[in-house]
Amino acid sequence: MDTIKKILVPLAFADYSQGVFNCAVQMVLKHDASLIVLSIINSRDIESVESIVSMGYDVDAEHYVEEIRKERKQKLNKMADEAKIDKDKIKVMFKIGNPVDEILKVIIKEAPDLVVMGTRGRGNLKNIIMGSVAEKVFKRSPVNVLSYRDEDVKKNLTKRFKSG
Repeated sequence: MDTIKKILVPLAFADYSQGVFNCAVQMVLKHDASLIVLSIINSRDIESVESIVSMGYDVDAEHYVEEIRKERKQKLNKMADEAKIDKDKIKVMFKIGNPVDEILKVIIKEAPDLVVMGTRGRGNLKNIIMGSVAEKVFKRSPVNVLSYRDEDVKKNLTKRFKSG
């Protein structure tokens, strides 16, 4: 791996995301790189909102997307403050679609030198070592991917190998 100048971190903005973000920030600071934070609003979630609208409920997909963006921007600002990173080093991107496809499209378009991802996303299932989005991106990414593991994942992996 040559010089790292641009790092992509896709975030699901779940509880687990602060650790993933902190890991990416450590890499940014170590390599004096820039950071792209990618947030994807799953198109399936929007389809669910549109389905509810068709039943006569007073909600709309556009408002839903705007609220999600607003909430995630607030969370990102808090995460950046806690990680003590200059916000000028961060580019934020919001996409709507299939998370795997959107991550791969951004990798191609933005050409980061490294992708930092958590092994779990919104599901946060304790016994799952790697979520489906992470697994598919690891398999299909044309650039190096660094996987972040929190203490729960480390314990589960350690326990599996000790008992095996």
